[in-house]
Amino acid sequence: MQNGRAKFIRMNKSPFSSLPPLPKAFSDLQDKVKEVIKNSPAGDVEKHMKSALSAALNKMDVVTREDFDIQSQMLSRALEKLSVLEKRVADLEAQKAGKL
Repeated sequence: MQNGRAKFIRMNKSPFSSLPPLPKAFSDLQDKVKEVIKNSPAGDVEKHMKSALSAALNKMDVVTREDFDIQSQMLSRALEKLSVLEKRVADLEAQKAGKL
């Protein structure tokens, strides 16, 4: 150490140069974990959980977000039309009452 500073030795080769690039390393790790889970009892648990969740959702009669949004838009339009028709009926009733 000179003047309170550590002296670093410059290396010709990075200690991490033998490792694959970071994204590939993550991809490889993910593949290995999937393979381990697939071949272990955890893979069976995952399959059973997916089927149980799917069955529960089917029993609850849930809809997709897209279907929900479409139905919401249709309801909004129907309510707007109903409001217009109610006003028209009220106007026609007022005209009829005025003629009597």
